Amino acid sequence: MRRVFSTLLLILLGGATPAAAQIPPEWQSAAQAVIGELERDTPQAAKPWTGAELTQGWNLARAWRRHNNGNIEIILAEYLMFVALCRIGCAGSTVEGQGYVAAAGEVKSLIAQNGGSYALAANANTWLAGLPDPTGAAKKNVALWQKDPDIASADFATGNIYALSWLLARKRPTPEAQADAFARFAILVQGKAWIGTRCLDITKVATVLGAPPRIETCH
Repeated sequence: MRRVFSTLLLILLGGATPAAAQIPPEWQSAAQAVIGELERDTPQAAKPWTGAELTQGWNLARAWRRHNNGNIEIILAEYLMFVALCRIGCAGSTVEGQGYVAAAGEVKSLIAQNGGSYALAANANTWLAGLPDPTGAAKKNVALWQKDPDIASADFATGNIYALSWLLARKRPTPEAQADAFARFAILVQGKAWIGTRCLDITKVATVLGAPPRIETCH
């Protein structure tokens, strides 16, 4: 029980589950810090933050949760995922151009096809390990993530986000782009990942109320 509890704390990335409609300021700061760090070496880094993506990501995450779980009490991993998607564009409650309900249907089917969330995570690791990645990040991430299968699979909400991450990554045009995209999405659930030659730890990004977001370097 203690191990599962610790795992869930890691999945939550230190945040409390919000019941109110207002976005916790720590979550907004965390989203800008984490996504800004992930975008640092991409053309997306030049795009200014308007604030709209923070609200759009919140609303889309809650709509996603309501559709999948029947409630709107999202976790930080869900918020980060949908803010990241809304930075690219989520007009009309879409996930990379697809309606979120249809995307949720694909996720549900993908999990079922793989035999559940634990099997999906294992199969995603096998897939990732086989992708050619000149940075070496793919194999490092497999070694990092397979240490604790509970992180990506023990919770229904994070299992869905992890499956969505794999689904979106597989739609990228090249193996290298697929490995890179999966790392940038999966870190929002896993808490740690190699992004190219950088190893980022975001597990403490929103652990202290009122404090600046904390992103660390891992090894």
